[in-house]
Amino acid sequence: MSTSDPAPPSSSSGIVGKLLAAAIAVAVAAGLYSFWPQIESSVLGSSGKAGESNPDLVTAPVKEGMFESILSVQGNLESQSNATLTSQVEGSTTIISIVPEGTLVKEGQIVCELDSSELTEELKQQEIDVTQAEAKLAQAREELEIQERQNESDIAAAQLEYELAELDLEKYDKGEYPASQKELAGKVALAEEEFLRAEDQYAYTKRLVEKGYKTPSDLEGDRISVKGKRLELDQAREELKVLTEYTRKREIAELTANALEFKRELERTKLKAKSAYAQAKAELDSATLTLEVEKEKLERYRRQLEACVLRAPQDGEVVYATESSSRGRSEGAAIEEGASVRERQAIINLPDVTRMQVDCKIHESLIGNVRVGLPAVIRVDAFPDRVFNGEVSTVSSVPMSGSWPNYDLREYALKIALTDSPEVVKLLRPGLTSQVSIIADRRENVLQVPLQAVVKAGRETLSFVESAAGNVQRRLVSIGGTNTSAVEITDGLSEGEKVVLNPRTHFGSEIAEVERASRAVSDEDDAEEIEAAEKAPAADGGNKGTASKGGGPGGGGFDPKAIISRLDKDGDGKISKDEAPGQMASRFDAMDKDADGYVTAAEFGAAARGGRPQN
Repeated sequence: MSTSDPAPPSSSSGIVGKLLAAAIAVAVAAGLYSFWPQIESSVLGSSGKAGESNPDLVTAPVKEGMFESILSVQGNLESQSNATLTSQVEGSTTIISIVPEGTLVKEGQIVCELDSSELTEELKQQEIDVTQAEAKLAQAREELEIQERQNESDIAAAQLEYELAELDLEKYDKGEYPASQKELAGKVALAEEEFLRAEDQYAYTKRLVEKGYKTPSDLEGDRISVKGKRLELDQAREELKVLTEYTRKREIAELTANALEFKRELERTKLKAKSAYAQAKAELDSATLTLEVEKEKLERYRRQLEACVLRAPQDGEVVYATESSSRGRSEGAAIEEGASVRERQAIINLPDVTRMQVDCKIHESLIGNVRVGLPAVIRVDAFPDRVFNGEVSTVSSVPMSGSWPNYDLREYALKIALTDSPEVVKLLRPGLTSQVSIIADRRENVLQVPLQAVVKAGRETLSFVESAAGNVQRRLVSIGGTNTSAVEITDGLSEGEKVVLNPRTHFGSEIAEVERASRAVSDEDDAEEIEAAEKAPAADGGNKGTASKGGGPGGGGFDPKAIISRLDKDGDGKISKDEAPGQMASRFDAMDKDADGYVTAAEFGAAARGGRPQN
């Protein structure tokens, strides 16, 4: 058979190729041939070319079967349900009794007692304070009720005084004054009548005296009577004038002022009553609040007294809580009888040993392969002959901060819950070192070959297949997932075919030719892309740039980073003059603005845009 012609580039990416190459190297170095039990060897002679009968070949069949991708991490066992008992006593107190560490206890069992002597005395005094506060509250409630009744009486009396004053004013204006006015008016009218009669009598007596029938003394008596009646009439008229013009005005003004003053007194009485009620109510509220505060203090003392007895909230094993410094060393007083503990200090950890999990970390490069629910196999150093089962229960969404000296290390926290029965899990203890194998991928009927049977040659992924006649043919293959010993084949091979496990040993020159051909095609594509990028007009109408086959930042799809990544042979993120293709090598010094012997993506992009940096 003749050597097969190069096929189009495989669809596998460069990153997959690098990972594959690294995995193959690890597998070869570790001697992982045991994964493939059907390895065959032929001892026919020296090495040859593909297409010829080749001796000294180590082959393995392409097989279809279970494919597993396993991630290995290390961690420590801990309980899924770890209750911590802390001191809830304010200030500090003393441990007077505690169960021995390692004791298995049941829920509700007393595990520790704290000194409560001072709290007992404070509780008694507080009970007295509550009783006094209750008495003050009762007194304040009674005083408020008394004040309410007093306010009602005062307001009623003031209201009555005001109403009587209004009645006095109305009585005088509509009763007493009209009566007095009529009386005096009648008196004036009567005085006028009597005065007229006296005048008539005087005139009559005067005529009789002239005729000699009356004596002058009779006439003088009648004259005096007229004068008297005149004085009575004037007096009656004056009394009526005083009543209408003075007395009435005065009485009306006085009675109106009295009524207004009693009205004001009524308002003052209401305000005083309101103020007195508010004060009594404030006293009641204060007494109520004081009682509530005293009762709260009493309840707090009772809770404090109850907190002196620590009971197990769940079944578990007693582990004394120890405090650690930032350097990992334990510090502080030991947990023991007679030791002093402060408020909120942890005293006992009570893990549930029937529900355990492994606390571990995984590097950020592998976090994409892990998800909740993946099965796992756990091996514990303390039980080397046993295997425990579990599954991923928690995957952190943020990385953990790196510590000295690896501040840039990014790892994610994982929790692996053990799924075995409680009888099995309770054999373990928190803190034991564990090795976890997470089964990231498990599929049936996957076509696969050993890692050693696949090589990367530039952009190509190759396998060498031995025919039944002993000839070897080069194949372009497409790969899927990989694990520590095998790689998934998605195209290019069939089940039962035999692939060579040491292709670089026997076909190194042919692989090198494929690499050179692939690199030449890649360099030609890059050169065309660079030329197109330099000649094409920029998206902004002024700068050079863009128009390449691949997409990327910049106008028209020009992506300097993608081009530099393809030209970068040593993976340092920049290219040297030896790595640059012909056209780029001729302009290398002009692109290397900082003259450090390398061209970065930024320098290449600026050169492609006519020397202008990208905004």
